[in-house]
Amino acid sequence: MTDVINGPEVPDPLDPLDAVAVGPVTIVPDTSRPVAAVVEGDEFQRWLTWPTAPLPRSAVERTDIWTSPSGVWIVYASEDMEQSSRTAVFLSPEQPPRSVELGDRRPIGVDAEGLWVGDPRDASFWTEGTSGTHEDEDEDEGGLSTNDPETLEWAPVAPFWPDRDTWTEPDDDDEDEEEDEDEDRPDSDDGDDDDETFVGTASQWTVSFGRQPGSDDDQEDDADDDAPVSAPLPTPPTEIVRITPADERTIVQVDHLVDAVSIEDGRMTLRFHPAGPRQVEVPFGERGPWRSWDTVYEPREVVVDVAAGIPSAVVTEDRASVPATDENAGADLEEVEAAWAAEDSALQARRAPWVGRLDLTGVSGASWQTPEPDAATVERSVAAVRDQLASLGEPSVMWSADTDAVTRVRSDYRSVQVDVEGAWPDTEVVVSFEHRAVPFLRLRRRYRVFDDAGYPIDRQYATVHLEEDIATGHIPSRRTAVDGVLDI
Repeated sequence: MTDVINGPEVPDPLDPLDAVAVGPVTIVPDTSRPVAAVVEGDEFQRWLTWPTAPLPRSAVERTDIWTSPSGVWIVYASEDMEQSSRTAVFLSPEQPPRSVELGDRRPIGVDAEGLWVGDPRDASFWTEGTSGTHEDEDEDEGGLSTNDPETLEWAPVAPFWPDRDTWTEPDDDDEDEEEDEDEDRPDSDDGDDDDETFVGTASQWTVSFGRQPGSDDDQEDDADDDAPVSAPLPTPPTEIVRITPADERTIVQVDHLVDAVSIEDGRMTLRFHPAGPRQVEVPFGERGPWRSWDTVYEPREVVVDVAAGIPSAVVTEDRASVPATDENAGADLEEVEAAWAAEDSALQARRAPWVGRLDLTGVSGASWQTPEPDAATVERSVAAVRDQLASLGEPSVMWSADTDAVTRVRSDYRSVQVDVEGAWPDTEVVVSFEHRAVPFLRLRRRYRVFDDAGYPIDRQYATVHLEEDIATGHIPSRRTAVDGVLDI
Protein backbone atom coordinates (compact mmCIF):
# COMPACT_ATOMS: atom_id res chain seq x y z
CA MET A 1 0.00 0.00 0.00
CA THR A 2 1.22 3.44 -0.83
CA ASP A 3 -0.01 6.77 0.49
CA VAL A 4 1.55 9.76 -1.21
CA ILE A 5 -0.82 12.46 -0.08
CA ASN A 6 2.22 14.44 1.04
CA GLY A 7 4.72 12.73 -1.26
CA PRO A 8 6.75 14.00 -4.21
CA GLU A 9 6.05 13.42 -7.89
CA VAL A 10 3.22 10.95 -8.55
CA PRO A 11 4.17 8.47 -11.32
CA ASP A 12 0.84 6.59 -11.52
CA PRO A 13 -1.91 8.67 -9.91
CA LEU A 14 -5.39 7.41 -9.20
CA ASP A 15 -7.86 9.21 -11.48
CA PRO A 16 -10.90 9.75 -9.24
CA LEU A 17 -14.26 8.86 -10.74
CA ASP A 18 -15.96 10.50 -7.77
CA ALA A 19 -15.53 10.83 -4.03
CA VAL A 20 -18.45 9.44 -2.03
CA ALA A 21 -18.94 9.77 1.70
CA VAL A 22 -20.03 6.56 3.44
CA GLY A 23 -20.38 7.14 7.16
CA PRO A 24 -17.15 8.59 8.56
CA VAL A 25 -15.02 7.66 5.51
CA THR A 26 -14.86 8.60 1.83
CA ILE A 27 -14.50 6.07 -1.00
CA VAL A 28 -12.57 7.33 -4.03
CA PRO A 29 -12.72 4.85 -6.95
CA ASP A 30 -10.52 5.14 -10.05
CA THR A 31 -12.21 6.11 -13.32
CA SER A 32 -11.22 2.99 -15.28
CA ARG A 33 -9.19 0.66 -13.07
CA PRO A 34 -10.48 -1.81 -10.44
CA VAL A 35 -9.22 0.10 -7.43
CA ALA A 36 -10.55 2.58 -4.89
CA ALA A 37 -9.02 4.40 -1.95
CA VAL A 38 -10.70 4.53 1.44
CA VAL A 39 -9.82 7.79 3.18
CA GLU A 40 -10.90 9.36 6.42
CA GLY A 41 -10.69 13.11 6.55
CA ASP A 42 -7.45 13.86 4.73
CA GLU A 43 -5.77 10.57 5.69
CA PHE A 44 -5.42 7.51 3.47
CA GLN A 45 -6.68 4.28 5.10
CA ARG A 46 -6.49 1.37 2.65
CA TRP A 47 -7.07 0.16 -0.91
CA LEU A 48 -10.04 -1.77 -2.25
CA THR A 49 -9.42 -3.78 -5.45
CA TRP A 50 -11.53 -6.06 -7.67
CA PRO A 51 -9.27 -7.14 -10.59
CA THR A 52 -11.21 -10.33 -11.43
CA ALA A 53 -14.74 -8.87 -11.43
CA PRO A 54 -16.62 -10.00 -14.58
CA LEU A 55 -16.85 -6.99 -16.87
CA PRO A 56 -19.43 -6.57 -19.67
CA ARG A 57 -18.70 -8.52 -22.85
CA SER A 58 -17.32 -5.50 -24.71
CA ALA A 59 -15.34 -2.40 -23.74
CA VAL A 60 -16.89 -0.32 -20.98
CA GLU A 61 -18.44 2.84 -22.44
CA ARG A 62 -19.71 4.44 -19.25
CA THR A 63 -19.28 4.02 -15.53
CA ASP A 64 -21.95 5.22 -13.10
CA ILE A 65 -22.07 5.46 -9.33
CA TRP A 66 -25.08 4.69 -7.15
CA THR A 67 -24.71 5.54 -3.46
CA SER A 68 -26.41 3.63 -0.66
CA PRO A 69 -26.25 4.16 3.11
CA SER A 70 -23.85 1.22 3.46
CA GLY A 71 -21.58 1.67 0.45
CA VAL A 72 -21.13 2.50 -3.21
CA TRP A 73 -22.29 0.64 -6.33
CA ILE A 74 -20.10 1.10 -9.40
CA VAL A 75 -21.93 0.08 -12.57
CA TYR A 76 -19.88 -0.67 -15.69
CA ALA A 77 -21.90 -0.59 -18.92
CA SER A 78 -21.27 -1.39 -22.56
CA GLU A 79 -23.77 -0.94 -25.38
CA ASP A 80 -23.91 -1.83 -29.05
CA MET A 81 -26.55 -2.09 -31.78
CA GLU A 82 -27.70 -5.49 -30.52
CA GLN A 83 -27.86 -5.18 -26.75
CA SER A 84 -26.38 -3.67 -23.61
CA SER A 85 -24.41 -5.43 -20.89
CA ARG A 86 -23.67 -4.32 -17.32
CA THR A 87 -21.71 -5.40 -14.26
CA ALA A 88 -21.98 -3.87 -10.80
CA VAL A 89 -19.36 -3.83 -8.03
CA PHE A 90 -20.32 -3.00 -4.45
CA LEU A 91 -17.72 -1.20 -2.33
CA SER A 92 -18.05 -1.09 1.44
CA PRO A 93 -15.64 0.29 4.03
CA GLU A 94 -16.13 -2.85 6.09
CA GLN A 95 -16.05 -5.71 3.56
CA PRO A 96 -14.12 -6.76 0.43
CA PRO A 97 -15.59 -5.63 -2.92
CA ARG A 98 -18.31 -7.87 -4.36
CA SER A 99 -19.51 -8.02 -7.95
CA VAL A 100 -22.77 -9.05 -9.60
CA GLU A 101 -23.66 -9.39 -13.27
CA LEU A 102 -26.72 -7.39 -14.36
CA GLY A 103 -27.00 -8.64 -17.96
CA ASP A 104 -28.91 -6.06 -19.97
CA ARG A 105 -30.89 -4.82 -16.95
CA ARG A 106 -30.76 -1.07 -16.31
CA PRO A 107 -30.21 0.33 -12.78
CA ILE A 108 -33.28 2.30 -11.68
CA GLY A 109 -32.72 2.84 -7.96
CA VAL A 110 -30.85 1.90 -4.82
CA ASP A 111 -31.70 1.35 -1.17
CA ALA A 112 -29.96 0.13 1.95
CA GLU A 113 -30.35 -3.51 0.87
CA GLY A 114 -29.32 -3.45 -2.75
CA LEU A 115 -29.45 -2.12 -6.29
CA TRP A 116 -32.74 -2.05 -8.22
CA VAL A 117 -32.67 -2.90 -11.94
CA GLY A 118 -35.40 -2.90 -14.56
CA ASP A 119 -36.19 -3.12 -18.25
CA PRO A 120 -33.32 -1.81 -20.42
CA ARG A 121 -35.71 -0.10 -22.85
CA ASP A 122 -36.88 3.49 -22.68
CA ALA A 123 -40.59 4.27 -22.77
CA SER A 124 -40.12 5.57 -26.32
CA PHE A 125 -39.93 1.94 -27.44
CA TRP A 126 -43.72 1.85 -27.12
CA THR A 127 -44.53 4.44 -29.75
CA GLU A 128 -46.30 3.59 -32.98
CA GLY A 129 -45.64 5.69 -36.08
CA THR A 130 -48.78 6.80 -37.89
CA SER A 131 -47.44 8.93 -40.75
CA GLY A 132 -44.31 9.62 -42.75
CA THR A 133 -42.52 7.58 -45.38
CA HIS A 134 -41.63 3.94 -45.02
CA GLU A 135 -38.11 2.67 -45.41
CA ASP A 136 -39.02 0.43 -48.31
CA GLU A 137 -40.63 3.36 -50.13
CA ASP A 138 -37.56 5.54 -49.55
CA GLU A 139 -35.28 2.84 -50.91
CA ASP A 140 -37.17 2.80 -54.19
CA GLU A 141 -36.83 6.56 -54.75
CA GLY A 142 -34.81 7.24 -57.89
CA GLY A 143 -34.65 3.55 -58.67
CA LEU A 144 -31.62 3.05 -56.43
CA SER A 145 -32.76 -0.34 -55.17
CA THR A 146 -33.10 -1.79 -58.68
CA ASN A 147 -29.75 -0.74 -60.17
CA ASP A 148 -26.58 -2.80 -60.22
CA PRO A 149 -23.83 -0.29 -59.35
CA GLU A 150 -21.41 -2.01 -61.71
CA THR A 151 -23.64 -1.14 -64.70
CA LEU A 152 -23.96 2.57 -63.91
CA GLU A 153 -22.14 5.41 -65.61
CA TRP A 154 -19.67 7.46 -63.63
CA ALA A 155 -20.80 10.92 -62.56
CA PRO A 156 -18.67 13.81 -63.87
CA VAL A 157 -16.05 14.72 -61.34
CA ALA A 158 -13.55 17.51 -60.89
CA PRO A 159 -9.86 16.73 -60.35
CA PHE A 160 -9.28 14.99 -57.03
CA TRP A 161 -6.85 17.70 -55.96
CA PRO A 162 -6.34 21.20 -57.42
CA ASP A 163 -3.40 22.10 -59.60
CA ARG A 164 -0.34 22.24 -57.36
CA ASP A 165 1.14 25.13 -59.30
CA THR A 166 -1.87 27.37 -58.64
CA TRP A 167 -2.99 26.03 -55.26
CA THR A 168 -2.26 28.15 -52.18
CA GLU A 169 -1.74 26.41 -48.88
CA PRO A 170 -4.32 27.68 -46.36
CA ASP A 171 -3.08 29.55 -43.33
CA ASP A 172 -4.24 28.23 -39.95
CA ASP A 173 -5.72 31.62 -39.05
CA ASP A 174 -7.61 31.71 -42.35
CA GLU A 175 -9.11 28.27 -41.67
CA ASP A 176 -10.32 29.40 -38.24
CA GLU A 177 -11.94 32.49 -39.75
CA GLU A 178 -13.70 30.40 -42.39
CA GLU A 179 -15.14 28.11 -39.72
CA ASP A 180 -16.46 31.12 -37.78
CA GLU A 181 -18.02 32.54 -40.95
CA ASP A 182 -19.70 29.23 -41.73
CA GLU A 183 -21.28 29.18 -38.28
CA ASP A 184 -22.65 32.70 -38.68
CA ARG A 185 -23.69 32.44 -42.32
CA PRO A 186 -27.50 32.27 -42.79
CA ASP A 187 -29.06 29.53 -44.84
CA SER A 188 -28.80 30.02 -48.59
CA ASP A 189 -31.91 31.39 -50.27
CA ASP A 190 -30.87 31.01 -53.90
CA GLY A 191 -33.59 28.52 -54.75
CA ASP A 192 -31.28 25.56 -55.31
CA ASP A 193 -32.48 23.91 -52.12
CA ASP A 194 -35.77 23.12 -53.77
CA ASP A 195 -34.05 20.30 -55.65
CA GLU A 196 -33.98 16.91 -54.06
CA THR A 197 -31.04 14.53 -54.22
CA PHE A 198 -30.86 10.91 -53.18
CA VAL A 199 -27.49 9.42 -52.30
CA GLY A 200 -26.73 5.80 -51.54
CA THR A 201 -23.86 3.40 -51.10
CA ALA A 202 -23.53 0.23 -53.10
CA SER A 203 -25.87 -1.42 -50.61
CA GLN A 204 -28.58 1.09 -51.62
CA TRP A 205 -28.94 3.01 -48.40
CA THR A 206 -30.56 6.33 -49.31
CA VAL A 207 -31.18 9.74 -47.86
CA SER A 208 -32.95 12.78 -49.28
CA PHE A 209 -32.10 16.46 -48.94
CA GLY A 210 -33.84 19.72 -49.72
CA ARG A 211 -37.52 19.26 -48.86
CA GLN A 212 -38.45 22.71 -47.59
CA PRO A 213 -41.77 24.18 -46.54
CA GLY A 214 -43.58 25.44 -49.60
CA SER A 215 -42.05 22.91 -51.99
CA ASP A 216 -44.27 20.54 -53.96
CA ASP A 217 -43.33 17.63 -51.70
CA ASP A 218 -44.14 19.68 -48.65
CA GLN A 219 -47.50 20.60 -50.15
CA GLU A 220 -48.30 16.90 -50.39
CA ASP A 221 -47.25 16.36 -46.80
CA ASP A 222 -49.48 19.21 -45.63
CA ALA A 223 -52.50 17.03 -46.31
CA ASP A 224 -51.45 14.94 -43.32
CA ASP A 225 -50.65 17.89 -41.03
CA ASP A 226 -53.60 17.12 -38.80
CA ALA A 227 -52.55 13.51 -38.33
CA PRO A 228 -50.34 12.69 -35.33
CA VAL A 229 -46.76 11.75 -36.11
CA SER A 230 -46.93 8.90 -33.62
CA ALA A 231 -49.31 7.36 -31.13
CA PRO A 232 -48.34 6.12 -27.65
CA LEU A 233 -48.85 2.43 -26.94
CA PRO A 234 -49.47 0.90 -23.50
CA THR A 235 -46.26 -0.36 -21.93
CA PRO A 236 -46.40 -4.08 -21.12
CA PRO A 237 -45.91 -5.88 -17.79
CA THR A 238 -42.31 -6.01 -16.64
CA GLU A 239 -40.27 -7.02 -13.64
CA ILE A 240 -38.01 -5.04 -11.39
CA VAL A 241 -35.33 -6.76 -9.34
CA ARG A 242 -33.43 -5.81 -6.19
CA ILE A 243 -29.94 -7.32 -6.18
CA THR A 244 -27.93 -7.46 -2.96
CA PRO A 245 -24.12 -7.43 -2.83
CA ALA A 246 -24.34 -11.19 -2.16
CA ASP A 247 -26.33 -11.53 -5.44
CA GLU A 248 -29.60 -12.35 -3.68
CA ARG A 249 -32.50 -11.23 -5.86
CA THR A 250 -35.99 -10.04 -5.03
CA ILE A 251 -38.33 -9.91 -8.05
CA VAL A 252 -41.41 -7.70 -8.27
CA GLN A 253 -43.84 -8.02 -11.17
CA VAL A 254 -45.36 -4.69 -12.31
CA ASP A 255 -48.06 -4.17 -14.91
CA HIS A 256 -46.24 -1.28 -16.68
CA LEU A 257 -42.70 -0.12 -17.40
CA VAL A 258 -40.90 1.19 -14.30
CA ASP A 259 -37.88 3.48 -14.67
CA ALA A 260 -37.26 4.58 -11.06
CA VAL A 261 -37.55 3.01 -7.60
CA SER A 262 -36.96 4.50 -4.16
CA ILE A 263 -37.67 3.25 -0.65
CA GLU A 264 -37.93 5.47 2.41
CA ASP A 265 -39.61 5.00 5.80
CA GLY A 266 -41.30 1.77 4.74
CA ARG A 267 -42.77 3.26 1.57
CA MET A 268 -41.69 2.27 -1.93
CA THR A 269 -42.25 4.80 -4.71
CA LEU A 270 -42.41 3.51 -8.27
CA ARG A 271 -42.21 5.84 -11.26
CA PHE A 272 -43.91 4.11 -14.17
CA HIS A 273 -45.06 4.85 -17.71
CA PRO A 274 -48.62 3.74 -18.50
CA ALA A 275 -47.80 4.32 -22.18
CA GLY A 276 -45.07 5.55 -24.47
CA PRO A 277 -44.50 9.27 -25.06
CA ARG A 278 -46.64 11.57 -27.20
CA GLN A 279 -45.21 13.73 -29.96
CA VAL A 280 -46.48 17.30 -29.94
CA GLU A 281 -45.96 19.60 -32.90
CA VAL A 282 -44.00 22.76 -32.15
CA PRO A 283 -45.71 25.87 -33.57
CA PHE A 284 -44.30 26.75 -36.97
CA GLY A 285 -41.48 29.27 -36.82
CA GLU A 286 -40.30 28.63 -33.27
CA ARG A 287 -37.43 26.46 -34.49
CA GLY A 288 -36.73 27.87 -37.91
CA PRO A 289 -38.40 27.07 -41.22
CA TRP A 290 -38.91 23.36 -40.50
CA ARG A 291 -41.77 21.61 -38.82
CA SER A 292 -40.65 19.86 -35.65
CA TRP A 293 -42.07 17.97 -32.72
CA ASP A 294 -41.41 17.62 -29.01
CA THR A 295 -41.45 14.20 -27.40
CA VAL A 296 -43.56 14.39 -24.24
CA TYR A 297 -43.22 11.67 -21.61
CA GLU A 298 -46.01 11.31 -19.05
CA PRO A 299 -44.72 9.16 -16.18
CA ARG A 300 -46.72 8.68 -13.01
CA GLU A 301 -45.84 7.69 -9.44
CA VAL A 302 -47.45 5.18 -7.14
CA VAL A 303 -46.56 4.57 -3.49
CA VAL A 304 -46.59 1.06 -1.98
CA ASP A 305 -46.41 0.22 1.72
CA VAL A 306 -43.47 -2.15 2.20
CA ALA A 307 -43.18 -2.00 5.99
CA ALA A 308 -44.14 -5.69 6.13
CA GLY A 309 -41.93 -6.64 3.16
CA ILE A 310 -41.53 -6.20 -0.58
CA PRO A 311 -44.61 -7.48 -2.49
CA SER A 312 -44.15 -9.97 -5.32
CA ALA A 313 -46.42 -7.96 -7.62
CA VAL A 314 -47.75 -4.41 -8.00
CA VAL A 315 -50.72 -3.50 -10.20
CA THR A 316 -50.45 0.23 -10.75
CA GLU A 317 -53.84 0.44 -12.43
CA ASP A 318 -55.48 -0.69 -9.17
CA ARG A 319 -53.74 2.00 -7.12
CA ALA A 320 -54.01 5.76 -6.87
CA SER A 321 -51.18 7.43 -8.77
CA VAL A 322 -50.08 10.98 -9.46
CA PRO A 323 -48.11 12.58 -12.31
CA ALA A 324 -44.37 12.32 -11.66
CA THR A 325 -42.65 15.64 -11.17
CA ASP A 326 -40.17 16.71 -13.82
CA GLU A 327 -37.51 19.13 -12.64
CA ASN A 328 -36.89 20.27 -16.21
CA ALA A 329 -40.55 20.74 -17.13
CA GLY A 330 -40.96 24.07 -18.84
CA ALA A 331 -37.22 24.76 -18.80
CA ASP A 332 -35.56 26.04 -21.94
CA LEU A 333 -32.30 24.69 -23.33
CA GLU A 334 -30.17 27.24 -21.49
CA GLU A 335 -31.73 26.30 -18.15
CA VAL A 336 -31.20 22.59 -18.77
CA GLU A 337 -27.58 23.18 -19.75
CA ALA A 338 -27.07 25.32 -16.65
CA ALA A 339 -28.38 22.48 -14.47
CA TRP A 340 -26.01 20.02 -16.16
CA ALA A 341 -23.12 22.43 -15.67
CA ALA A 342 -23.96 22.78 -11.98
CA GLU A 343 -23.98 18.99 -11.54
CA ASP A 344 -20.63 18.71 -13.29
CA SER A 345 -19.16 21.50 -11.16
CA ALA A 346 -20.27 19.67 -8.01
CA LEU A 347 -18.63 16.46 -9.28
CA GLN A 348 -15.37 18.24 -10.07
CA ALA A 349 -15.38 19.80 -6.62
CA ARG A 350 -15.67 16.34 -5.02
CA ARG A 351 -12.87 14.97 -7.21
CA ALA A 352 -10.49 17.90 -6.87
CA PRO A 353 -9.00 17.05 -3.42
CA TRP A 354 -7.86 13.66 -4.71
CA VAL A 355 -6.59 14.45 -8.20
CA GLY A 356 -2.90 13.48 -8.35
CA ARG A 357 -2.65 12.69 -4.64
CA LEU A 358 -2.86 8.88 -4.49
CA ASP A 359 -0.17 6.75 -6.14
CA LEU A 360 -1.11 3.37 -7.58
CA THR A 361 2.47 2.29 -8.26
CA GLY A 362 2.98 -1.17 -6.79
CA VAL A 363 -0.62 -1.56 -5.61
CA SER A 364 -1.54 -5.22 -6.03
CA GLY A 365 -4.79 -5.79 -7.96
CA ALA A 366 -5.03 -2.27 -9.39
CA SER A 367 -5.19 -3.60 -12.98
CA TRP A 368 -7.82 -5.78 -14.62
CA GLN A 369 -6.86 -9.45 -14.89
CA THR A 370 -8.54 -10.52 -18.11
CA PRO A 371 -7.66 -13.87 -19.71
CA GLU A 372 -6.37 -13.50 -23.26
CA PRO A 373 -9.02 -14.53 -25.83
CA ASP A 374 -8.25 -17.13 -28.47
CA ALA A 375 -6.82 -16.08 -31.83
CA ALA A 376 -10.15 -16.43 -33.66
CA THR A 377 -11.90 -14.09 -31.20
CA VAL A 378 -9.14 -11.52 -31.53
CA GLU A 379 -9.33 -11.70 -35.34
CA ARG A 380 -13.10 -11.13 -35.33
CA SER A 381 -12.65 -7.98 -33.26
CA VAL A 382 -9.86 -6.74 -35.54
CA ALA A 383 -11.86 -7.52 -38.69
CA ALA A 384 -14.87 -5.54 -37.36
CA VAL A 385 -12.70 -2.41 -37.47
CA ARG A 386 -10.43 -3.22 -40.42
CA ASP A 387 -13.15 -4.20 -42.89
CA GLN A 388 -15.23 -1.03 -42.61
CA LEU A 389 -12.13 1.17 -43.01
CA ALA A 390 -10.96 -0.78 -46.03
CA SER A 391 -14.18 0.19 -47.84
CA LEU A 392 -13.57 3.94 -47.61
CA GLY A 393 -12.37 4.13 -51.20
CA GLU A 394 -15.43 2.41 -52.68
CA PRO A 395 -17.80 4.50 -54.84
CA SER A 396 -21.30 5.52 -53.82
CA VAL A 397 -24.53 5.72 -55.85
CA MET A 398 -26.37 9.00 -56.48
CA TRP A 399 -29.58 10.15 -58.09
CA SER A 400 -29.83 13.85 -58.91
CA ALA A 401 -32.84 15.95 -59.85
CA ASP A 402 -30.61 17.91 -62.25
CA THR A 403 -30.05 14.93 -64.55
CA ASP A 404 -32.83 12.57 -63.41
CA ALA A 405 -30.27 9.77 -63.57
CA VAL A 406 -28.56 7.36 -61.23
CA THR A 407 -24.77 7.36 -61.44
CA ARG A 408 -21.74 6.08 -59.61
CA VAL A 409 -19.82 8.70 -57.67
CA ARG A 410 -16.14 8.34 -56.92
CA SER A 411 -15.19 8.31 -53.27
CA ASP A 412 -13.64 11.32 -51.54
CA TYR A 413 -10.97 8.87 -50.36
CA ARG A 414 -8.25 7.25 -52.45
CA SER A 415 -5.13 5.14 -51.94
CA VAL A 416 -6.64 3.66 -48.79
CA GLN A 417 -4.27 1.41 -46.83
CA VAL A 418 -5.23 -0.47 -43.68
CA ASP A 419 -2.65 -2.13 -41.42
CA VAL A 420 -2.83 -3.96 -38.10
CA GLU A 421 -0.18 -3.29 -35.47
CA GLY A 422 0.53 -4.65 -32.00
CA ALA A 423 -0.56 -7.69 -30.01
CA TRP A 424 -3.60 -8.04 -27.74
CA PRO A 425 -4.62 -5.96 -25.86
CA ASP A 426 -2.57 -3.18 -27.51
CA THR A 427 -3.72 -4.04 -31.04
CA GLU A 428 -4.35 -1.08 -33.34
CA VAL A 429 -5.88 -0.79 -36.79
CA VAL A 430 -4.11 1.97 -38.70
CA VAL A 431 -5.76 3.50 -41.76
CA SER A 432 -4.04 5.98 -44.07
CA PHE A 433 -5.42 7.64 -47.20
CA GLU A 434 -5.64 10.72 -49.33
CA HIS A 435 -8.80 12.83 -49.11
CA ARG A 436 -10.30 15.32 -51.52
CA ALA A 437 -10.68 17.94 -48.75
CA VAL A 438 -7.01 17.92 -47.69
CA PRO A 439 -4.83 18.41 -50.79
CA PHE A 440 -1.27 17.11 -51.04
CA LEU A 441 -1.19 15.31 -47.69
CA ARG A 442 -1.70 11.73 -46.63
CA LEU A 443 -3.96 11.36 -43.56
CA ARG A 444 -3.57 8.67 -40.94
CA ARG A 445 -5.68 7.59 -37.98
CA ARG A 446 -5.14 4.85 -35.40
CA TYR A 447 -7.94 2.85 -33.80
CA ARG A 448 -7.38 0.91 -30.60
CA VAL A 449 -9.25 -2.41 -30.97
CA PHE A 450 -9.31 -3.37 -27.27
CA ASP A 451 -9.45 -1.31 -24.09
CA ASP A 452 -6.93 -1.58 -21.26
CA ALA A 453 -8.91 -4.46 -19.77
CA GLY A 454 -8.67 -6.38 -23.05
CA TYR A 455 -12.31 -6.07 -24.16
CA PRO A 456 -13.23 -5.07 -27.74
CA ILE A 457 -14.12 -1.41 -28.28
CA ASP A 458 -17.27 -0.66 -30.25
CA ARG A 459 -16.14 1.01 -33.49
CA GLN A 460 -19.30 0.59 -35.56
CA TYR A 461 -19.40 4.33 -36.38
CA ALA A 462 -15.68 4.71 -37.08
CA THR A 463 -16.15 5.85 -40.69
CA VAL A 464 -19.00 8.24 -39.79
CA HIS A 465 -16.91 9.96 -37.11
CA LEU A 466 -13.91 10.08 -39.43
CA GLU A 467 -15.88 11.78 -42.20
CA GLU A 468 -17.41 14.25 -39.73
CA ASP A 469 -13.97 15.25 -38.43
CA ILE A 470 -12.62 15.85 -41.91
CA ALA A 471 -15.73 17.63 -43.21
CA THR A 472 -15.82 20.00 -40.23
CA GLY A 473 -12.07 20.58 -40.20
CA HIS A 474 -11.69 19.12 -36.71
CA ILE A 475 -8.23 17.73 -37.49
CA PRO A 476 -4.75 18.95 -36.53
CA SER A 477 -3.11 21.73 -38.50
CA ARG A 478 -1.56 20.55 -41.78
CA ARG A 479 1.68 22.18 -40.59
CA THR A 480 2.07 19.35 -38.04
CA ALA A 481 2.40 16.75 -40.80
CA VAL A 482 5.64 14.75 -40.83
CA ASP A 483 7.05 13.63 -44.16
CA GLY A 484 3.73 14.38 -45.86
CA VAL A 485 1.63 12.39 -43.36
CA LEU A 486 -0.82 14.09 -41.01
CA ASP A 487 -1.98 12.07 -37.99
CA ILE A 488 -5.59 12.96 -37.21
